[in-house]
Amino acid sequence: MCHTASGQKIWTLEECLAFAQTHNLQIQQATLFQDKSRVQLHAAKNFFLPTVNARVRSAGNWGFLIDPSTNELSNQFNFGNQAALNFNLNLFDGFASSSQVKLRRQQMAAATYGHQTSSNAISLDIVYAFLQVLLSQEQLANSKLRAAYLVEQQRKVRMQAEKGILSKRDLLSLQSQVAAEDLLTVYAENNVEQALFTLSQVIGLPITETMAVKPVEISDQELTPDLMSEEVLTVAATVLPDLKAAQARVEAAHYAWQVGRATYKPVLALTAQLATRTSNYKTERFENQILDNLNRRVGLSLNVPLFSRFQMQSTDQLAKLDIEAARLSYQQVNQELNGKVRSAFLNYRAAAKKYQALQLQYGVIGEEHRYAAKMLELGGIDAVEYSITRSRLITAQSELVQAKYDCFFKQQMLNFYQGKPLAF
Repeated sequence: MCHTASGQKIWTLEECLAFAQTHNLQIQQATLFQDKSRVQLHAAKNFFLPTVNARVRSAGNWGFLIDPSTNELSNQFNFGNQAALNFNLNLFDGFASSSQVKLRRQQMAAATYGHQTSSNAISLDIVYAFLQVLLSQEQLANSKLRAAYLVEQQRKVRMQAEKGILSKRDLLSLQSQVAAEDLLTVYAENNVEQALFTLSQVIGLPITETMAVKPVEISDQELTPDLMSEEVLTVAATVLPDLKAAQARVEAAHYAWQVGRATYKPVLALTAQLATRTSNYKTERFENQILDNLNRRVGLSLNVPLFSRFQMQSTDQLAKLDIEAARLSYQQVNQELNGKVRSAFLNYRAAAKKYQALQLQYGVIGEEHRYAAKMLELGGIDAVEYSITRSRLITAQSELVQAKYDCFFKQQMLNFYQGKPLAF
C-alpha cells in the first residue's frame, strides 16, 4: 500500500477493483439478491421435513352441555383445559417439493450469475474511470511541459527582440501564448480532480475522502490492430455470466411450471396427534387427569383436487407463457452479447488504426514545430506563424493521447471478454 507525502493513500487498479466489491452499491444490491436466493433454496429443502405444533386451550362453559372429560350431561359451570401435539409429514405432494428445490436452485444460479454480471459491469466502469484519471494526468503533464517550453521560448524571443532581430509584437504574441497555456494547465488540473472524483464514486469511496492513483505506463507496442481475432465471440459465450444467467432463468421457469402442475395431483400425508384434557368436574388431581385422558391418533390424509374453478388451468397457461418469455429473453441476451463483443472488436480495430495514424501525424507536426521554433529564434518567421504551428501541435498531441487511452481501454474490454483479468 502506497501513500503520498501528506499520508494520502495511492490506489492501484487492483485495489480499486477489490474495494468496489464490498462498497459499490450496485454490487451490494446484487449480493443481497444472491443471499436472498440462498435462503429461499434452504427454505425449499426444509419442505421435506415434517411440521410439529402444539395447541393449548383453557375455557369455561356454563349451561346444559356434555362434559367431554366425563361424557356426562351437566348444567353447571365447567372449566377445562385441552392440549394437543400435532405431527404432519407429506408422503407425496405431486413432486411439488422436489420441483420447488430445483426451482430455487436455478434461481440461486441466476442470482449468482447476475452478481457476476453486475461485478463485471462495475469493473469495466472502474477501468474506464481509472484510465480517464491517467489520461487527464498525462494531459496535465503535457501542458506543464509545453508551458515550460514556452517560457524558454519567451526568454529567447526577448533576447532576439532586444537585438532587433524580432519585433516587440513577436514577444507580446508569445507572452499571450504563455498565458493561454497557463489557462490550459488550469483546465487540465480541474479535469484531473473531476476524473478522480468520478473514480471514487464508482468504487464507493465516501464523498468526504479524496484519492490519488498510482501512475501506469502504457506501452505503445501493445496497441496493434491485429492483436485480437473474432474468435473472441465464441470464447465470450462460455466465459461471460450474462448468457449463463439467462439459461438459468429458462430452467427456473420450467421448474416453476412443474410446481404448478403438481397441484393437479393428490397429496398424501401422514398425520399423528397426542392430546389430553382436564375438567373441574373430576376429583382426580390435575396431573393424573393429564395422564389418564391421553389420546393418541395416527392416520393418513389424502387430498384429491377435483374442481378449482379452472384456477389450475390458468396457472398452467401462465407458467407456459413464462417459459416462452424466458426463452425469448435468452435469445435476446445471446444476440446482444454477440453484438456487444463484435462491436467491441470492431471498435478496437478502428481505434488501433486511428492511433497508428495519429502517431504518424504527431511525428510530422512535431518535426514541423521544432523547425518553426528554430526559425522563430533566427527571425525567419514571426510569432503569429509560430503560434499556428504550435496550435496544430497541441491539437495533435491531445488527440494522440486520447486515442492511446481509448485504444487501450477497448483492448482491455476484448481481453475481459476472453476471460483475462483486468490488470495493467
